[in-house]
Amino acid sequence: MTDEPPVSLVSGGPREPAGDPLARLESDLPHAWRGEIIGPDLTGHGNRPAGSFTLDLRDLPDRFRLELAWMAHWQLLDGASVMVRQFGRIAHLLRSAARCGYADRLPASLASWSEADSSRLHALTGHAETGRMPSPSTMRVLHSNLRYAHLALHARLHDGPWWELDRWLPRCDPRIPLRAREPLRAAGCQPGNARIPWVREAIKWVLGMQLESGEVTWSTLVTNRMPALLRLDRWMGSLPDPAAVARDIADAPGLAASFRAWNEIPANRTTTGREPTAQVAVSKVNTDLLVIAGFLAFMLDNPDETRRMLPRSPWQALTPLHPGAWTRQIRGRRRKPPAVTEDHYLDDHTLTQLTACLPALGAPAGQPVPVTCGGRVRELTGHGQPQVMRMLLLQILTGRRASEILLCAFDCLSPATGRALQAAEGEHIARFHYAQSKIGQAPDTILVDAEVVAIIEEQRRWVLERFGTATPFLFPQRKANRNGGKPFPRGTYAEVLAAFSEQAQITDSAGRPVRLSHTHRFRHSRLTRLAELGLPIHVLQRYAGHANPTMSMHYIARRDEHAEQAFLATRKFRADASPVAFTREDHDTLHLFQRADRILPHGYCLLPPLQSCDKGNACLSCGVFVTDDSHQEVLQQQLDQTDALVERTRAAFAARHGRPMPEDNVWLAERLRERQALLRLLAVMRTAPGRALQGVGAPTTARPEPVPVQLSPRPPRSGL
Repeated sequence: MTDEPPVSLVSGGPREPAGDPLARLESDLPHAWRGEIIGPDLTGHGNRPAGSFTLDLRDLPDRFRLELAWMAHWQLLDGASVMVRQFGRIAHLLRSAARCGYADRLPASLASWSEADSSRLHALTGHAETGRMPSPSTMRVLHSNLRYAHLALHARLHDGPWWELDRWLPRCDPRIPLRAREPLRAAGCQPGNARIPWVREAIKWVLGMQLESGEVTWSTLVTNRMPALLRLDRWMGSLPDPAAVARDIADAPGLAASFRAWNEIPANRTTTGREPTAQVAVSKVNTDLLVIAGFLAFMLDNPDETRRMLPRSPWQALTPLHPGAWTRQIRGRRRKPPAVTEDHYLDDHTLTQLTACLPALGAPAGQPVPVTCGGRVRELTGHGQPQVMRMLLLQILTGRRASEILLCAFDCLSPATGRALQAAEGEHIARFHYAQSKIGQAPDTILVDAEVVAIIEEQRRWVLERFGTATPFLFPQRKANRNGGKPFPRGTYAEVLAAFSEQAQITDSAGRPVRLSHTHRFRHSRLTRLAELGLPIHVLQRYAGHANPTMSMHYIARRDEHAEQAFLATRKFRADASPVAFTREDHDTLHLFQRADRILPHGYCLLPPLQSCDKGNACLSCGVFVTDDSHQEVLQQQLDQTDALVERTRAAFAARHGRPMPEDNVWLAERLRERQALLRLLAVMRTAPGRALQGVGAPTTARPEPVPVQLSPRPPRSGL
C-alpha cells in the first residue's frame, strides 16, 4: 500500500470552466489575430515573404470568424505553414451559402462540420453560382490540409474530459497525459471506430482512466490496448447478441474460445486494406486476450464508477469470473521464447556494404553517387536525407533503439569524468544521454567514442544552419516544423530506409536481402558483438539499458560461427594432443587472474583456480599438467638430473646401511615415478612434435571389471 491519493476515475483530466466557448477562443488569440482582416502586417507564415499573408474574414458570423482565426493561429504555433488559401476557400464557401439561400445548412460550429457536410454545401453553392458541379476533390484536399487544425479546434471547444472524443491525438489535444519522452504516433488512435455504442463508451472510459492513472503509457495504448479492444468490438458485432459477452458466465468460456479462433484468422485483424499476413503469431492473440481480460477486470474493480459512467449498459452484468474465462484461452505461456538466431544479426559482409552505400543516403536528392561494394563500382542516386544517414550510423555504433535516437535531446553529450576519463587513457570519449523511453527505471547514458561524438557534432551543425538555433531534439522534423519542436517522425524514418534498401540491394553473407527499415537488428548486432568480446553480463545489461539480464540475453544471437570459434579455442587445453599455441596473451591472462603460480618451469598447471594442489613437485605425473615440445630441453635436462640423483642416493644408501635401497622406499618410489613420467613425455614428444601433451605422464590404471549383482525382488513390508 502507498500513501499516494487515489486517482479519480470520473473526472478524466482537466476540464475547461463553464462559459462561452467563443470567449475561450478569443482569449487564446493575440490582438493581431482578432478582426475581420488578418495578416498584412504579420510575418513568418509558411514560405511566403513578409507582408503577403492576408486572411479575409469579412461578412462572417462571429463564431465562424473566431474559429477560422483560431485554427490559422494554431497552425502557426504548431510549426506548420498556415494554409491561407484553404481558410480563404472556407470563408468564401460560408459567404456563398448565405448569398445562395443555404444558410440553414450551415453548421452551428466548424468543429462539428464533417467533410461530407462541407462537400454537399460546396456542390450546392457551386452549382447555384456557376451552373455546374464543382470538382469533388476540392473539398477532400481542403479537409486534408486542415485536418489537424480541425481536430485541435474540436478538442479546444470540448467541455468534457478528453477521452470522450472519438479521436485521440496529443498533437491536437494537450490534455492527453504523456510521459516526458513519449514516442508519439502521428495518427493517434480512434476509439470512435468502435461500432457498438455501449462498447465504444466503455473503451473510451477504461483506456482514458488507465492512461491518466499511469497504468498504461500512450505508446502501449496506441500499439496494444486500443487495437485489441477495437477487434473485440468488430467480433462482437458479428454475434447475434453482442451483450452475451457480459451476461451468463456459463457462456463466457465458449465465447472467449470463439474470439480466439476468429482472431487467429489474419484477415480479421486488419481494417487498413493491407494484404494480411500468412499466419498470426500466438503471442499476438495472447496479448489481445490479456488486454480484454484486463478491460473486464477494470470495470469489475471499480463497480461504483462503472455504474455511474456506463449506466444501463450490459457491462453491469459482469461477474468476477468473466476475466478468468478469457485468460484461460491463452496458449503457450510457459513456452520459452525462441533463441535469437543469425536472422537478427548483421554480419560483417552486410555492414561493409551498408557503410559503402551510406553516402548515397545523405547526398542531395537525385545526385549520382558512385559506391564500391565487393570490388565493383555501382552508381546510386542521392536521397537527400543526411539526418537519416546519421541516425542510422548512431544506431549501428551504439545499439540504441530507434525511438532513443529520434527523441534524443540536442544537448545529449556531456564530458566523461572520474574513472571513466582515466581509463580512456587520452582517447576522446563522452557520455551520451539517449532518450530512454521504454523502461523508466533503466539507465539512460552510455560512454561513446570519438566517432559517435563526431556524428553528433555534425548533426548539431546541420540543425544550427537550418533552424538558426538549437532545437529541443537533435533530429527535428524537416517539414511543418518551423519552431523545431517536433522530433523526426518514426514512420518517415522507416519509409526512407525502406526506399534506400530497395535501391542499395544490400545482402548478407548468405545472399539474402536485408531490409534496413527493420532497425532493431542493429541493436541485436551490437549487443551480440559486445557479448562475443567477453563483456560481463551485468555490464552488457547496463549498456543495453535493460532492467534485468534475462532481457539482455534475448538480444544475443546464437551464432554458429562464434560457437565453433569458442569451441576450437578450447583445443589448446585438451587431452587429445591438439595444438597448443601459448601466446603472450595467455600469460597475461594468467597474471590478470592472479594465477601466476600455475606457470611452471616445464609447462602449465590446468588445475582450476579455486582448487589447491598438495602434490608438491610431482606435476609430471599429474593429470592436469600440460606441456609441449617447447619445454623438451628442460624436460630432458630434468631426466638426466633425476637419473644422476637416483644413482648418487642409492650409492650413499648402500654405503651407509650395507644393503641396496629397496624399490618401495618412499623417496625412491616418487623419483622413479617422475622418471617414468619424463620418459613417457619425451617419447610422445618425439613421435608427435608440435602437439599439446596433457596428462601424458600420469600413470594409467586398469579399469576394474564389472561386478555382477543379483537383484532380488523387494521383500514385502511387514505390517504392524
